[in-house]
Amino acid sequence: MAADTVVYWKRLWRWVTTQSLSEEEILEILNKKEVIDGLRQGITSYKPLKLEEYTKLQAKHPDQTKLLSVVQTLQHYMGVDCFQVWDIAKHYLCDISYGTPANALKNVAFVDTRTTFLVPNIWSFYFAERLFLLKLLQYIIECKSDNKNKYYEQFNTIINAIGIQSLKTSLINQMEKLLNTAPPPRKIQSEFGIDTVRQEWAESNLREQLAILQLLLLIADDNTFSENEFNDLIKLFRKHNYGKNQGYNEFLEGRHRDACLKIMYTEVCLFMIIVDNNKISDISSWIENTKEIVEREFSKLELNAPHSAMLITWMMFMLQSEQHRKYFESQYQQYGDTALRMRVFEVLHQILNSPVFSDGSKCSMVTRKRFFRLLNELCDKFDGDGTLSHQPGIMQLCSELLKSPEMAEQFWKLHQKDEEYGVVSLWNTSLEYFPHDFNALSILAAGLAEAGKTSVINLVAELKCLPVYTEIYNPNAVPVIGLQSDDAVVGRDYYPLGDPSYRVEAGSKAAVMEKKDGTMIHFRTPYPYWLLFNNEIEKGLDRKQHHQYDLNVTLGRVYEGTKVLKGVLMNLVNDKEIPKSLVGPSEGVFDVLVRFMRAESPPLPLLMECLNVCTALIPIFPGEIHLRLINTGLLPRIINHQLSHIEYANGVSFDSAAVGSYLVAIEQPSGNYDFLGAYMDMLTAFYRASNEERIMLEIILPGIVLTLREVFPNVCEWRYSSTTQRRKLIERCTNLLTLVLEQNKKLNKSITLLKSTCIYSLMHMENAIELLKILSIGNERLERLVHDDTNWLSGTAYHYTGSIQRCLAIIMFVLRQKHLVSDQSEVTPLELLIFAQNKQKDELKVVPKITSYINHAFNRSLSILSCRLLGRFADGFQMSLFASLDMTAYQVRVLFLDRLRDEYETTELKVAILEFVATCIGTQPGLTEAFFMLNHEKAKADEKDKEDAPKENKTEGVGTLEGILGYMADYLGTIKANPKLLHSPLLASIMALFHALWKNNMQILVNRLRENSKFWEHMTSPLFNEIQPELRTYAQIFNVLGIELFLSRDKIDSELKEMLEQFFDVNKKHLDKWINYIFSFQGRVDGENVSDKVPVWLGLLTSWKDFTTIFCRYLPISLNIAHKAKMVAPCLSALLAELDELKDGRLVVILAELYVIMLSNWKDDCFDNRKVSAKQIDSLLSNTATVYEYLHPRAIRSILSIGTVAVSSLDYEIKASTVTAQSIISSVTNINSLELEKLLDNISKDEKAEVKPNENGQEEIPPIVLSLAMLEQCLDLYDTFSGLSQWFQSTKFINKLLCCLQACLQNRRHYHTSLATLRCLTAYARGPFSKDLLMSDVDQFLWLQLLPPKIDTSTNGCNDFSTWKPQEWWRVYGYSLDFISMMVMKHGQFFASDAITFVGVHLDHLVEAVMMPRQVYSIDALNLCASTLNLIVQLVKFEARWRIQNMNSLIGIMRSISACLYQCVTFMLRSRRPSDSMIQSGDETIVQTPSLLHRILEVLHMATLCLLFFSPDLLSLLADPSLDLERWQPLVELHFGAPKISYEPYPQLTFGTLLTAICLLTRSLNHAYHSEEGSGSRSPRGGRRRACSCGSPGGPAAPGAGPGEARRAARSESLASMSSATSALPAPNERLVAGALEATVTLLASQALLAVRDPNVPTRHKQLVRRELASELTVFHDFVRKRILCAAHTRPHLVRNKLGAWPLAPDEEETKRIEEARRERNPNLSIEDDQALPPPPPPKRATHDSMREYILRKHYLDKCAQTPTKEPPSPVSHSTPTSDKKKDTSRSSKRVSWAETTRDSDESLDISLQEIEPAYSNLTDVQINNDEDYFHFMSVVFLFICQTEL
Repeated sequence: MAADTVVYWKRLWRWVTTQSLSEEEILEILNKKEVIDGLRQGITSYKPLKLEEYTKLQAKHPDQTKLLSVVQTLQHYMGVDCFQVWDIAKHYLCDISYGTPANALKNVAFVDTRTTFLVPNIWSFYFAERLFLLKLLQYIIECKSDNKNKYYEQFNTIINAIGIQSLKTSLINQMEKLLNTAPPPRKIQSEFGIDTVRQEWAESNLREQLAILQLLLLIADDNTFSENEFNDLIKLFRKHNYGKNQGYNEFLEGRHRDACLKIMYTEVCLFMIIVDNNKISDISSWIENTKEIVEREFSKLELNAPHSAMLITWMMFMLQSEQHRKYFESQYQQYGDTALRMRVFEVLHQILNSPVFSDGSKCSMVTRKRFFRLLNELCDKFDGDGTLSHQPGIMQLCSELLKSPEMAEQFWKLHQKDEEYGVVSLWNTSLEYFPHDFNALSILAAGLAEAGKTSVINLVAELKCLPVYTEIYNPNAVPVIGLQSDDAVVGRDYYPLGDPSYRVEAGSKAAVMEKKDGTMIHFRTPYPYWLLFNNEIEKGLDRKQHHQYDLNVTLGRVYEGTKVLKGVLMNLVNDKEIPKSLVGPSEGVFDVLVRFMRAESPPLPLLMECLNVCTALIPIFPGEIHLRLINTGLLPRIINHQLSHIEYANGVSFDSAAVGSYLVAIEQPSGNYDFLGAYMDMLTAFYRASNEERIMLEIILPGIVLTLREVFPNVCEWRYSSTTQRRKLIERCTNLLTLVLEQNKKLNKSITLLKSTCIYSLMHMENAIELLKILSIGNERLERLVHDDTNWLSGTAYHYTGSIQRCLAIIMFVLRQKHLVSDQSEVTPLELLIFAQNKQKDELKVVPKITSYINHAFNRSLSILSCRLLGRFADGFQMSLFASLDMTAYQVRVLFLDRLRDEYETTELKVAILEFVATCIGTQPGLTEAFFMLNHEKAKADEKDKEDAPKENKTEGVGTLEGILGYMADYLGTIKANPKLLHSPLLASIMALFHALWKNNMQILVNRLRENSKFWEHMTSPLFNEIQPELRTYAQIFNVLGIELFLSRDKIDSELKEMLEQFFDVNKKHLDKWINYIFSFQGRVDGENVSDKVPVWLGLLTSWKDFTTIFCRYLPISLNIAHKAKMVAPCLSALLAELDELKDGRLVVILAELYVIMLSNWKDDCFDNRKVSAKQIDSLLSNTATVYEYLHPRAIRSILSIGTVAVSSLDYEIKASTVTAQSIISSVTNINSLELEKLLDNISKDEKAEVKPNENGQEEIPPIVLSLAMLEQCLDLYDTFSGLSQWFQSTKFINKLLCCLQACLQNRRHYHTSLATLRCLTAYARGPFSKDLLMSDVDQFLWLQLLPPKIDTSTNGCNDFSTWKPQEWWRVYGYSLDFISMMVMKHGQFFASDAITFVGVHLDHLVEAVMMPRQVYSIDALNLCASTLNLIVQLVKFEARWRIQNMNSLIGIMRSISACLYQCVTFMLRSRRPSDSMIQSGDETIVQTPSLLHRILEVLHMATLCLLFFSPDLLSLLADPSLDLERWQPLVELHFGAPKISYEPYPQLTFGTLLTAICLLTRSLNHAYHSEEGSGSRSPRGGRRRACSCGSPGGPAAPGAGPGEARRAARSESLASMSSATSALPAPNERLVAGALEATVTLLASQALLAVRDPNVPTRHKQLVRRELASELTVFHDFVRKRILCAAHTRPHLVRNKLGAWPLAPDEEETKRIEEARRERNPNLSIEDDQALPPPPPPKRATHDSMREYILRKHYLDKCAQTPTKEPPSPVSHSTPTSDKKKDTSRSSKRVSWAETTRDSDESLDISLQEIEPAYSNLTDVQINNDEDYFHFMSVVFLFICQTEL
């Protein structure tokens, strides 16, 4: 049965017509025997029915019972062999879901197998296949002689194989079979369940008849038909009476008359083409053999108008035979007379305008050529006297023929001949009677004007000088002399037009002749055509009293002349100039348009042609045309130009003007929309020709509104005179909308308004439903429209597919630019209609209908665009596209993925499908599952087989993958085998699919591919081969590698690791090659337009940047300096070069961000040559400062980040060169000046602008913050260059900073800027230039601005960046306090008054800040508290001045500090156990963290230091008997209980609070030591510790210890056990704990001594103090004994250093005596032992330490710098009592009073800088006795207090 196999003709049509296959492939396909036989036999290739074959078919396919029943039904009605019906059914299954005939039967399970569904559809498919067969043959015959066609040689081969003669015979037989075929019986209607099945059969029969006739016509053009063949054709024509009697007229109804008329016209034309003397060699013989049947037919024929063409053709054919020419007058002339009476030329013109011969097909061209030859022959024979020229319709026919460039070319060749010039005779006759007969010449000229530029040039030359002027002879007006033989001489000057524009001079020759219309006079004075045309315009405009003329006749002439002018202008307009002779007529046409647009009955055809003339001139003079038309009232207009796009879309302020009135009153009733079409053509021309804003707003915008409100919503419902009218109007609408929506113009305000109006109207108004109605015709109906057309390649139906294509594009443009009119997340009515899930609402079924276009067979662009639109749907909508497709997963795979395996499918469609699949991966899980068969049973079975199979066969298994995975596997093998194939767009799309999988973290879908051990080798193989330019594949590979690195991290695949090692191997040069290629930017074109699509070279650089970001952190191999240098140096060099030229801002952004990434990860390794790097950074900052205003914000941020890090890292190299340093600080300051000026401008222009979040929803950090950070870094570095102070002063930079801060502080929008500015000012105050700040009136700028603004305390608007949150203002306030503290520290008494004023102004806020930890327990609150205490620590040095200036603030601050210290101890107490780590603060629960505890300790430390200033000096209390205790007020209450939660505003500090703090801090230090031992850490002093007499914690006592000492050791061990995790603080900073403990014990000792020595304190209170101190400080004494005295640890802050803690050093003599005394007491002591421990470090602050840490560490050295001010100078006291005033009242009522406790410490100018002269005093003995560690000293002091009565 193979010989009877049926070809799938539709698929073959697609392969051939798309021209996507190679010549070899197409020849292989067409040269198959079944194809050749099918083309030769045509519809007869379907074999007749044989009932016995059905049994064989059943036996062959026993499992397909449903399909067999369908075949059984169909074979009877088709009359076709059942095996061929079976093949047809398989082809149908392929057609509805795609696939190949081999796997078609798989689709049966997934389609509707009801008989009522399959039978009629396969029936229709069968007849469509027959038509495809005939049309494919027609296409081959048409293109075999067209050398522009790709396959014309192969087509000739096929035609030769078929044989023309056998093809003619076959076609005649097929025609006969069609005419003899009886219609199906009536019962088919009930069996098929369709009432119209017989009508559909009749339509198919007529289509096939017409197709066969077209084939015969094409063959007849190149080949001669024999007499018998011709006779057979005539008999067939007669059989159905030239299409009128088909034998089934009863159910044809009237709608099929057009089809019958097409058949009649085609048969007439076929007759004319066959009967052509140019093709027949022996004419006489041929006539003799055909004469009888032809003439008998003529005699029998019921003559209709079309048959007149046959009569005149036969007559002219007889004249070519000498044998039959003699019978012309007697017999054949009557044929011509009959034809003329039947108006043969009008009939011929009617035939040319019929759809069959006006579709631009090869058949129409062949017919037109035959008509032109016939017309030439007729003119040569019968128009010698011009008789033929007056026949009706001949001029119109000739003009129609001359519109063809080929025939126009022949015309101009004939024009140069003197005889036998054919239709030139008509031209000459029209010249002879012009302008009396104005229309004849104008009609011919209009035809020539449409034939191309060459024809127009010749025409303009002819019309420039017409030889004869003809008019009716008036003897009274024109005297003639010597009238002889019609020739005469004009007697005097004559002005035929009535004005001097044309003059006939006296004496010139003229001819007077008698004609039908009267006596004519022909003047031989030349004149131009345009002069007469202009004269007709003047007549029409009534400028010369038109009542003398017939206005309708005049307007008719103007109409014809306007068509000529339009044709000429359209062809000359591309030259950007027009002849001067055309200027006057063009002006006149404007006047005619304006004059007659207001007429009662406007001549719409004339106005349409006038509008066309305007359209033709628009490319040259858009502005002039606009000015002439805008105020005429003709065009629609917008009255108010200040409205929004929504108002315009709703028709607000819109006037449709004359165009709208014509549409409603004239065009809609008639169904003819030519004027509307001309207006829309003009809109299109305006939009293409001009970007002027006025034209856009005054011409285009009203036109768009008219189109969207009146035209497009009604385009499907209006009445039309013909289907062509409707299709043309839809085409114009879609063309205009597509033009406006596509990205073809630079965006400006007017273009954006146009687009927004279009988009809003198409998405939110009735246009949405209309647009989807047009789209929802579906592929089945659309192909049926093409089937009905006679020309499948360029007919009206094919153009309608272009309109559908533009509708798809419109939806794509609208969805892409939706952001112009609404938020992307908003669902518009258009989107709701597209994705309607309700079956009742989803009547249009938009998504399935769009999907159906993928199977479209005629316009391949439609298939591609529909697939891309589906991709847009998948990407843009948060709805399931799979649900909208209404298909099963199998159908989806077959429809899309089976095409990928089709070797003959177009590459463009395959690419579109792969892009669609890639888009679905990240957005459509349902379709992703369908594409990758996640739920497919076979996939599960394959998985099981794979598990059972041996592992060594794993690699081979990949080759058997199905669907998309198999296709992707093929890709991997292909690129490994031949990397040069990467240029294939198909392979690029597959790589994009891999990229999409990794980008969306769905690598699991290709796990079966990754199981192949060679997967990564194949994937990365392009990186190790020769680099192919202009490929995005490399960028995608880098992205895949980066994502895989990020996801796998430590579990990276070994094969991938091997590939990465190979890539980064320095010896293999792969890295060098890629670095050089990436930074060479190959493919970059200077001056290229920046578009939405990223160029390849920039995409590669971006991918490398992303890859670098990941491999810097997660690369499994280590990179050495060589690797890093290779990657860093080219990047910085390219960045410098690009900044120097600044050609593409995008490149600067990517390069800067790439360098930032490498710098952040590799830091100092990025500076291979540090000196060169310093110079490069200098150049970078200098160039940046130069072009700063032109850089993108991303580039600015990155470059500023680079500068900040580089300046910090290269500080030594930069400082080494004064020039470089000053250049950098100059550039940095310039950048900051620009940013500050920009900021101040923005503040003054827009105060209410809101802060917009970035893409991550976080607040966008402005560049000024980074620039100020860089300046801060520079200020920290350049403290040695004091000469830069002049630079700052000259630029007034400090003033700019302060002005910026003053403007920004209260504005939440500038929150980060305020923080950065305060940091910068703090750094400036710390440096050598800080004296500038003293002269800048800081207080005037800041003191009032630092008052708190209105703060939003709600917690709802977490992303509201326009209102202050408490934590944000706390940070700003804290930074400002740090700045003021630094100023006090730096300038002392010079700034102290300003600072005290600040405290007075902000007293309430400072008190609140100190007490903040009580209300809010957070790091921000603690930071603010710490900053406040930092300021107080500085200010208490100037206590006297403070007390004088503002005593209330001093009292309030110190009281709050006491309460703060109480609160800190409470927090420490609650945080000592994990169970208490959750602390309730208001409504929030705060988790204790090490950073919080660290901050609490700092606050406690500083609060204690502040209180120490108001407590007597410890040594004075111990050793000064003359100390006046009445001058000191106690700070601590005599209460020894643990601190509790207090709700008092200012809880009182107690001895119990301080004791609790000391115990907690001591246990924390002890626990830290104990933890170190437990962790296995051993001190290098371990041997000494074991030998220590006090023993080791937890260890045995010393060998020589007694029982008492052993008991003490055991007791200390039990005390040490209290320092467990449940009683100690959670691992704070040990150094900080030691400092806090030091200050706390000092305060406790001072207050305890004050209480014990105070005679006013009762004795029992003193005893209580001694008792409690003795009992509560056991932990501290034990810690000192075990940890300090033994020195058995490695902590330098606990080493027993000789601190030199006292202010006066001993005299040398005294020191000498002391040393001698010590040696006498301890003879074993040596000088080496005394100097074994290193001296304490100098008090110089490290550059990285904060000032607060400096204060905390060095507070004792600060005490040493204090100067005593009372006489005689006390060698001990840090201060002197404030006054001699004694208190008269006792202290019993309130022990603590801040008002009475004071120190005079502000009497020197700069206390911290004065040196103290050493002198000997009585306290030297104290120094000698206590020259031990301070903790040991304090332990002794406490023991002394407890055991001694003072």
